[in-house]
Amino acid sequence: MKKQIDKNIPVGTQALILSKFYYGVISKSLEDLDIERYFSILYFLSENNGCNQQCICNHLAIDKTAMVKVIDYLIKADYVKRAVNPDDRRQHFITLTKKGQKRTEEIVKSFNALDEEIFKSISKKDKSTFISVLSSLTDNLKVLPSNDLFFNYKKTLKKGKQKINSEL
Repeated sequence: MKKQIDKNIPVGTQALILSKFYYGVISKSLEDLDIERYFSILYFLSENNGCNQQCICNHLAIDKTAMVKVIDYLIKADYVKRAVNPDDRRQHFITLTKKGQKRTEEIVKSFNALDEEIFKSISKKDKSTFISVLSSLTDNLKVLPSNDLFFNYKKTLKKGKQKINSEL
Protein backbone atom coordinates (compact mmCIF):
# COMPACT_ATOMS: atom_id res chain seq x y z
CA MET A 1 0.00 0.00 0.00
CA LYS A 2 1.38 3.40 -1.00
CA LYS A 3 1.61 6.20 1.53
CA GLN A 4 -0.59 9.23 0.98
CA ILE A 5 1.57 12.29 0.28
CA ASP A 6 0.71 15.35 2.34
CA LYS A 7 -0.12 17.86 -0.38
CA ASN A 8 0.25 20.72 2.11
CA ILE A 9 4.03 20.31 2.19
CA PRO A 10 5.76 22.78 -0.18
CA VAL A 11 7.74 21.24 -3.03
CA GLY A 12 10.99 22.67 -1.61
CA THR A 13 10.41 20.91 1.69
CA GLN A 14 9.59 17.67 -0.12
CA ALA A 15 12.84 18.04 -2.10
CA LEU A 16 14.76 18.64 1.13
CA ILE A 17 13.27 15.51 2.69
CA LEU A 18 14.11 13.48 -0.42
CA SER A 19 17.68 14.83 -0.33
CA LYS A 20 18.08 13.97 3.34
CA PHE A 21 17.04 10.36 2.81
CA TYR A 22 18.96 10.03 -0.48
CA TYR A 23 22.24 11.31 0.93
CA GLY A 24 21.75 9.30 4.11
CA VAL A 25 21.64 6.12 2.02
CA ILE A 26 24.62 7.21 -0.14
CA SER A 27 26.58 8.15 2.98
CA LYS A 28 25.88 4.70 4.49
CA SER A 29 26.86 2.85 1.32
CA LEU A 30 30.13 4.79 1.05
CA GLU A 31 30.99 5.20 4.73
CA ASP A 32 34.31 3.39 4.29
CA LEU A 33 35.63 6.21 2.07
CA ASP A 34 37.44 9.02 3.86
CA ILE A 35 35.81 11.90 2.00
CA GLU A 36 33.05 13.01 4.33
CA ARG A 37 30.14 14.05 2.09
CA TYR A 38 31.79 15.25 -1.08
CA PHE A 39 30.43 12.39 -3.16
CA SER A 40 28.56 14.65 -5.60
CA ILE A 41 31.69 16.60 -6.47
CA LEU A 42 33.62 13.43 -7.25
CA TYR A 43 30.65 12.05 -9.17
CA PHE A 44 30.57 15.27 -11.24
CA LEU A 45 34.32 14.96 -11.90
CA SER A 46 33.82 11.40 -13.16
CA GLU A 47 32.14 12.93 -16.23
CA ASN A 48 33.92 16.32 -16.21
CA ASN A 49 37.48 15.52 -15.13
CA GLY A 50 39.77 18.48 -15.74
CA CYS A 51 37.08 21.15 -15.57
CA ASN A 52 37.69 24.34 -13.64
CA GLN A 53 36.47 25.07 -10.11
CA GLN A 54 33.91 27.59 -11.34
CA CYS A 55 32.33 24.93 -13.56
CA ILE A 56 31.85 22.68 -10.52
CA CYS A 57 30.39 25.58 -8.51
CA ASN A 58 27.97 26.49 -11.30
CA HIS A 59 26.71 22.96 -11.94
CA LEU A 60 26.37 21.89 -8.30
CA ALA A 61 25.29 25.28 -6.89
CA ILE A 62 28.19 25.45 -4.45
CA ASP A 63 29.54 28.74 -3.13
CA LYS A 64 33.03 29.40 -4.58
CA THR A 65 34.50 30.14 -1.13
CA ALA A 66 33.20 26.80 0.15
CA MET A 67 34.46 25.10 -3.02
CA VAL A 68 38.04 26.25 -2.33
CA LYS A 69 37.88 24.62 1.11
CA VAL A 70 36.32 21.43 -0.29
CA ILE A 71 38.96 21.16 -3.03
CA ASP A 72 41.71 21.78 -0.44
CA TYR A 73 40.26 18.91 1.61
CA LEU A 74 40.07 16.59 -1.41
CA ILE A 75 43.67 17.48 -2.32
CA LYS A 76 44.85 16.60 1.22
CA ALA A 77 42.95 13.30 0.93
CA ASP A 78 44.70 12.69 -2.43
CA TYR A 79 41.47 12.50 -4.44
CA VAL A 80 42.08 15.48 -6.73
CA LYS A 81 44.81 17.78 -8.01
CA ARG A 82 44.50 21.48 -8.73
CA ALA A 83 46.41 22.98 -11.65
CA VAL A 84 46.61 26.65 -12.61
CA ASN A 85 45.46 27.48 -16.13
CA PRO A 86 48.60 28.77 -17.88
CA ASP A 87 46.45 31.15 -19.95
CA ASP A 88 44.56 32.59 -16.95
CA ARG A 89 46.23 32.22 -13.55
CA ARG A 90 42.93 33.04 -11.79
CA GLN A 91 41.45 29.79 -13.08
CA HIS A 92 42.19 26.33 -11.65
CA PHE A 93 41.59 22.99 -13.31
CA ILE A 94 40.56 20.10 -11.06
CA THR A 95 41.55 16.55 -12.00
CA LEU A 96 41.11 13.25 -10.24
CA THR A 97 44.22 11.49 -8.95
CA LYS A 98 44.60 7.72 -9.43
CA LYS A 99 43.15 7.22 -5.95
CA GLY A 100 40.35 9.64 -6.82
CA GLN A 101 39.56 7.79 -10.05
CA LYS A 102 39.41 4.45 -8.24
CA ARG A 103 37.18 5.76 -5.46
CA THR A 104 35.00 7.68 -7.91
CA GLU A 105 34.22 4.41 -9.69
CA GLU A 106 32.76 3.17 -6.36
CA ILE A 107 30.84 6.43 -5.94
CA VAL A 108 29.35 6.24 -9.44
CA LYS A 109 28.31 2.61 -8.85
CA SER A 110 26.65 3.55 -5.55
CA PHE A 111 24.74 6.49 -7.07
CA ASN A 112 23.64 4.35 -10.03
CA ALA A 113 22.55 1.49 -7.76
CA LEU A 114 20.60 3.87 -5.52
CA ASP A 115 18.93 5.55 -8.49
CA GLU A 116 17.95 2.12 -9.82
CA GLU A 117 16.56 1.16 -6.41
CA ILE A 118 14.49 4.30 -5.86
CA PHE A 119 13.03 4.18 -9.36
CA LYS A 120 12.35 0.41 -9.35
CA SER A 121 8.59 0.86 -8.97
CA ILE A 122 8.46 3.87 -11.32
CA SER A 123 7.90 3.50 -15.06
CA LYS A 124 10.63 4.72 -17.44
CA LYS A 125 8.20 7.34 -18.73
CA ASP A 126 7.42 8.62 -15.22
CA LYS A 127 11.13 8.64 -14.34
CA SER A 128 11.89 10.67 -17.46
CA THR A 129 9.02 13.05 -16.69
CA PHE A 130 10.18 13.45 -13.09
CA ILE A 131 13.74 14.30 -14.11
CA SER A 132 12.49 16.70 -16.78
CA VAL A 133 10.14 18.46 -14.36
CA LEU A 134 12.85 18.65 -11.69
CA SER A 135 15.18 20.27 -14.21
CA SER A 136 12.47 22.73 -15.27
CA LEU A 137 11.74 23.64 -11.64
CA THR A 138 15.44 24.35 -11.07
CA ASP A 139 15.63 26.49 -14.21
CA ASN A 140 12.50 28.40 -13.18
CA LEU A 141 13.95 29.10 -9.73
CA LYS A 142 17.29 30.32 -11.12
CA VAL A 143 15.65 33.37 -12.73
CA LEU A 144 13.69 34.44 -9.64
CA PRO A 145 15.10 36.98 -7.16
CA SER A 146 16.65 35.16 -4.21
CA ASN A 147 19.14 35.44 -1.39
CA ASP A 148 22.48 33.77 -1.93
CA LEU A 149 22.43 31.03 0.69
CA PHE A 150 25.56 29.35 1.96
CA PHE A 151 25.32 25.68 2.75
CA ASN A 152 27.72 24.28 5.28
CA TYR A 153 29.85 21.54 3.73
CA LYS A 154 31.39 20.40 6.99
CA LYS A 155 31.42 16.77 8.01
CA THR A 156 27.99 15.18 8.02
CA LEU A 157 26.94 14.29 11.53
CA LYS A 158 25.10 11.10 12.28
CA LYS A 159 22.24 11.08 14.74
CA GLY A 160 23.39 10.56 18.29
CA LYS A 161 27.03 11.45 17.57
CA GLN A 162 28.80 14.38 19.14
CA LYS A 163 29.63 17.34 16.93
CA ILE A 164 32.94 16.74 15.21
CA ASN A 165 35.25 19.70 14.81
CA SER A 166 36.55 19.96 11.31
CA GLU A 167 39.17 22.20 9.77
CA LEU A 168 36.74 23.06 6.98
